[in-house]
Amino acid sequence: MLLINLDEAKPGMVLVKPVYTLQDVLLLKSGVQLSEKNIHVLRSWGIQEIWVEGVSDESRSERVKQENELRDSIDKALRLKFSESLPDPVMEEIMRIAGNLLERRFLEKEKNHGFKKP
Repeated sequence: MLLINLDEAKPGMVLVKPVYTLQDVLLLKSGVQLSEKNIHVLRSWGIQEIWVEGVSDESRSERVKQENELRDSIDKALRLKFSESLPDPVMEEIMRIAGNLLERRFLEKEKNHGFKKP
């Protein structure tokens, strides 16, 4: 169970605690799977945080660690590949953009198939 900021809410997440307005009016029951519309309604009522099913903070910090390791691995591979072109500012920017694209691809693949370093 995680308490998250509403800005982090994504469709498909499941509420583990009901959400009430400041006037104690029930907006959503526990067990509801969030949709874009639900999130919009919560936002319009000024809801800031919600409780959702999810991994613990320890698991989240492990995930951040894995993503940082992935980023470091991508940066190292790109620097090795383009070492002769550095420190050209244009190449630095190309490498930054390429690194972001590669990271997104790996994270998307991980979401669908499991985490593997490049």
